[in-house]
Amino acid sequence: MKKVYAVDINLIDDINESARSVHPDEFLCLLSAEDGVINEMVMLPGTVYGDSHSFLSMWMAPANCNIIGSAHSHPDFYNDASDDDLDLFSNMGGYHIITCMPYDRTSWRIYNSKGEDAELEIVSQVI
Repeated sequence: MKKVYAVDINLIDDINESARSVHPDEFLCLLSAEDGVINEMVMLPGTVYGDSHSFLSMWMAPANCNIIGSAHSHPDFYNDASDDDLDLFSNMGGYHIITCMPYDRTSWRIYNSKGEDAELEIVSQVI
């Protein structure tokens, strides 16, 4: 796999739209990358969205997906990683996006598996 160097802004738009659709619950999905760009949400069957947490079963993940992390929402105005978020980050992939209200292009952050801000390029892939 090519080293991840960027995230597709269209994916951010999709994550924000998904977060708006389940608000006031938290949204949660996995992320995959192609050619070094994080560009796809992986939605797992049976994912549960809750008002203060969400959870999924990795047993439901497709075997052929290149899972590189997760994305979830905080149904408030803070995209800081909680202790529970940091625990998830350290156990699942290298990149993790948290978005928050108002769920737009300025309301998200991307972290590495240590909970530090990840510095990736922002690109727009035309499909």
